[in-house]
Amino acid sequence: MRNFLLTTSSLARVAALTGFAIGGMAFAGAKPALAEFEIQEPSVEKGEVETEYRGAVHFGIKKGEDDNNGAAENGDDDDDGGVIGALDDDEEAPLRQSHDFEIEYGITERFKLSATLGTDEPITDAYGVSSVEIEAQYELMERVDGEDGWALAFAAGYGFATRSDEADEIEFGPIIEYATGPLILTINTYLSGQVGDNVEADGLGFQYGWRAEYEVAEHWGVGVEMFGEVEDLSHSGPWNEQEHSIGPTVFWKPGDDDGDEGELELDDDVVAGPPEMELSFNVGVQFGLTDNTSDSALKFQGSLEF
Repeated sequence: MRNFLLTTSSLARVAALTGFAIGGMAFAGAKPALAEFEIQEPSVEKGEVETEYRGAVHFGIKKGEDDNNGAAENGDDDDDGGVIGALDDDEEAPLRQSHDFEIEYGITERFKLSATLGTDEPITDAYGVSSVEIEAQYELMERVDGEDGWALAFAAGYGFATRSDEADEIEFGPIIEYATGPLILTINTYLSGQVGDNVEADGLGFQYGWRAEYEVAEHWGVGVEMFGEVEDLSHSGPWNEQEHSIGPTVFWKPGDDDGDEGELELDDDVVAGPPEMELSFNVGVQFGLTDNTSDSALKFQGSLEF
């Protein structure tokens, strides 16, 4: 029975990964919006599969643009009577909403691969698939779960854009984590570059995200997250023309407190059962710090590890 369960679990993982890869190839076309409001963690575990959903809904389109059925394209008036300016040809339209679906697999104790299907709804376009991204992550420094210390990993990914006249993108950078007592600080910093026939940026872009999470009770945590992006470092412009936001987040990680207590002790020659499933959720609000950022956004995330 245990062999049957283990085999079934392995087949399910292979099927999920294969299905996602086929879906990615079917959708791939040509500039992806890189994962929005994502904080990646450095940990890697061999054989572990993680599925994750990330979503965000934006309120208050950035200053000078509209949230009225593409009025920004035509320079129409907004609801408040203000004049709406048209988007420049090389300017990325702000989003009404975005939804990412990701699957990860730990190939070794240090190395994992992930695939992400990105979907969104810009103010100038209908809701649809925006990108398919493949990413590799290597853990350079491991921190034992539950203990203080540092962790470090390096990630690199390639994003295939799916909308016409948009460039593919590459991104790469470190993932840093520091834990002390109930506080965990996680920092992501990435450089990005456009590739292909539809390149618009003259240089590399830069994006960051950091999270300070504090455990306030068993399974519960509160924290602060901040995100930002500079599309072209060679023409970064003033702070107010960049995208930066910050806000609170609540975390919930349900689980079995008893751990391994009460489990049967197995002989060394007995095959272990399928891996234990772990769930985690978080919801937060981001507040725009610049005119080029939406006034606010509601973000949510859920993941399942097995």
